[in-house]
This record gives sequence, C-alpha cells and structure tokens, in this order.
Amino acid sequence: MPTYKLSQKSDHRGRTLRNLATSLVLYEKIVTTEAKAKAVVPMVERLLTTARQNTLVARRRAKAVLFDDGAVRKLFEDYPSRYGTRTSGFVRITKQIARKGDSAKMATLEIILRPLEEVVAEETATKTKVRKVTKKEVAAPVEEAA
Repeated sequence: MPTYKLSQKSDHRGRTLRNLATSLVLYEKIVTTEAKAKAVVPMVERLLTTARQNTLVARRRAKAVLFDDGAVRKLFEDYPSRYGTRTSGFVRITKQIARKGDSAKMATLEIILRPLEEVVAEETATKTKVRKVTKKEVAAPVEEAA
C-alpha cells in the first residue's frame, strides 16, 4: 500500500486528511486533488466499516479521526442502514479535468449511497442481450418500406 506524503509535514498531512474525511462523511461528495483523494479513501473505508459495529469503542475511534460530532453521529446513524451486506467499496473516485490555475489533477470523492444488491440488480436489468445474426439474415435482401 503506497504512502502519500503530499509534500507536507506529517502533522499537516494528518490534519488535512482528517479534514477531508470529515467533509466527505458530512457532505457525501467532495472535490479535491487526485493524490489527496487516493490518500483519504482507506481512512474513510475503515471508518465506514467500523461504523457497522456501533459500539462505544468504535464511536471513540471515529471521534479520534473526525473533527465534527455531527459527522460521527451521521457515520453511525445514517450510513450502516444504507449498505445492506456491502463490506467494502464504499467510496468512489471519479477523475476530473485539471485545475485551471496550477494544472493539478482533480478528482471527485463520493460515498456510494446504495446497497450492493441494488447496484447489481440495476446493472443486470440494464444489460441488453446481444442477438447473433445468422448468415441467412445477412444474405437476405432488405425490403424497402414504401
């Protein structure tokens, strides 16, 4: 697993990642640089997995990471009921165009809001079956509708 230093000292880097994690839990979707997005995803995934336990120890661990009590409350009350049997893959990174000022690669981080069962059911429902065309159909002349 790569470690991301983000060109910052360790204290500053830790607070930056904790701020990003808090914002992501509160707002469910944030825009940041790709490097910061890749660095914060494991932290948020661990928080969301820990939130399923809903114990005092789990709350204290989340409180040690997140800066806002509202974020901790939302993490333990709202999120576990949304996921069903999903055990991982709670956060999605979507790449965006580079920032205009300094050409930094940007990304959108978002918490996936639906259970895995709904996502799989939707994907299977939207897949279209491809029908193979036989040689007779290809060779047969197409009649013009007049």
